[in-house]
Amino acid sequence: MGESPEDDFGLPAREVSQFWNELQAEHARVLRESGPETVKRQQALRYFTWRWSWSGLRRSEQFRFLLRHSTPIDLLKALLEKTDLDDSSWQEVPWPRADRRLYCVATRLLWQYAERMTSGHGALGLAEPLTGSPLPVSFDGRLISQDLANSALELSAIERGGADKPRHVLEIGAGYGRTAYVFLSLYEECRYTIVDIEPALTLSRWYLSQLFDPERLTFLTPEQIESVAAKSVDLAVSISTLSEMTPRTRDGYLGFLDEVTAGGRIYLKQWMNWHNPVDNLDVRFDDFAIPERWVLVLKEPCPVQTRFVQAMWRNPG
Repeated sequence: MGESPEDDFGLPAREVSQFWNELQAEHARVLRESGPETVKRQQALRYFTWRWSWSGLRRSEQFRFLLRHSTPIDLLKALLEKTDLDDSSWQEVPWPRADRRLYCVATRLLWQYAERMTSGHGALGLAEPLTGSPLPVSFDGRLISQDLANSALELSAIERGGADKPRHVLEIGAGYGRTAYVFLSLYEECRYTIVDIEPALTLSRWYLSQLFDPERLTFLTPEQIESVAAKSVDLAVSISTLSEMTPRTRDGYLGFLDEVTAGGRIYLKQWMNWHNPVDNLDVRFDDFAIPERWVLVLKEPCPVQTRFVQAMWRNPG
């Protein structure tokens, strides 16, 4: 790859990683063929919605975690809840019926775990939007999702890290917008900026613009980040993105966050250790070039996704 033009933060304008180049091409293909209307059944399964199957269940650390942290009553409730396995309800998801049932049971276990660990966080009271065709997983007579449960766990950690009703949140790599949905729903005065590459930026714009006033939303490509003013962001968020970048791109983003969050906070949820097979890179969270002035206020292994770590810093500016 030749040299890429860089912005003032040393961030390559077009270089992310070959891993993301390939994923970007796959997502673009699916978007051309299916449109955005089924994003929660398509691209979301490559973002942070996890599939469970009987064939891979013994290797699933997430499922073992959920079983360890569930009571017999939890498991019984997850199994006995009415489950819709009809093909018409699972269009675009050609899984065996047994895998569909397993997915529903695991999602219910995750939901109950999130309820206990977050004391019924407000995120769990939100309705799962029908926009994007969510999978038909019900619990206690309502539609639920992995994304709402995971977002509740993440937001609970962010609040423990000292972020109090942020007025401007910036997220790097937002997927289709699951995290933004929770922040914008719970904090009515919050504005949200997403920095992402295509086609994810198109997906999050399509999804969130149907749910919220466009004036609360800003969508930027990496080439446009200079438009974000210094010290203008109360909270920066990045979930399962930085580990998949080249070191040079990641360092550029961390420098960018250092400038725009001065006086604010930064939350990262990333792989603890991960091998990028496409770029042949071994990535360790502890090797990230975190700016020296950031003050660590929280760092812990993530619940459920136990190979991830979540951490939060205060940027004194």
